[in-house]
Amino acid sequence: MGWVQKHPPLSASCKETAVIKLQNLTFGEALATALALLAASVSPLAFDYAATGATTLHALGTQAILPALLVWAALIFLVAPMMGWQRLVSAGRLALMSGLLGVVVMEVVRITGFRVFHGMPGSMPMLIGVLLTDRFMDGPNGLSNLLGWGDHLWNGIGFAFVYFAVFGRQRWWVGGVYALVIATIFMLGPVMNIIGAGPFGQDFAPVKFPLTVYGAHLVYGLALGWFGQRAAATPNNFLSDALGWPRLRDGANAHSSPL
Repeated sequence: MGWVQKHPPLSASCKETAVIKLQNLTFGEALATALALLAASVSPLAFDYAATGATTLHALGTQAILPALLVWAALIFLVAPMMGWQRLVSAGRLALMSGLLGVVVMEVVRITGFRVFHGMPGSMPMLIGVLLTDRFMDGPNGLSNLLGWGDHLWNGIGFAFVYFAVFGRQRWWVGGVYALVIATIFMLGPVMNIIGAGPFGQDFAPVKFPLTVYGAHLVYGLALGWFGQRAAATPNNFLSDALGWPRLRDGANAHSSPL
């Protein structure tokens, strides 16, 4: 077989160039992170989209929210560990832990504002549940409440994942700012119309409503910030890992000290 040209084995340096590197992560991990971010954003976006009247949350539940949840879980718990994408694994695990904690403390504030101070027109998880099960006119039942709270918890995990996957390790208060931005977008969105509150709750409780929403989101964001600053596995800012901005010192890894 003299006509077959034999090539020498690739050197270690050649093998490294065979994988497209951005800065401190591969193109594959960056693409998987982008897909996971998209999947984590589907549920809150679906809620707002359904509130415009273009479709129903009941339809989007099976067509968009559930498939996106399965894609996110597969990327975080199957693909990323198998590929050794530790940055993506860390962001997912931190989001799972801090997102659940954040929703718990958030609900303490929201339920207090709702039950004690009448700062909201109703329970958001119950509203999500009746919309998901197409029971808006019939009212909640056990299944709708279960699905509503499940989607509410998933939204908390999803927003936490966006925070850790994009912003990474920051000072604790950055999480609070992040959550206040989310609260502002929420109070300007189409959901305000279906709950009869109007922008910033001005048609329901001009002071109590924004105070309740901002307070609930603030404690949620501070929980993320506290977790992110203290956890050893918190990744760097995505732009730092992907593009080298701000450029890391030689030998620095994704788990350097807080900014």
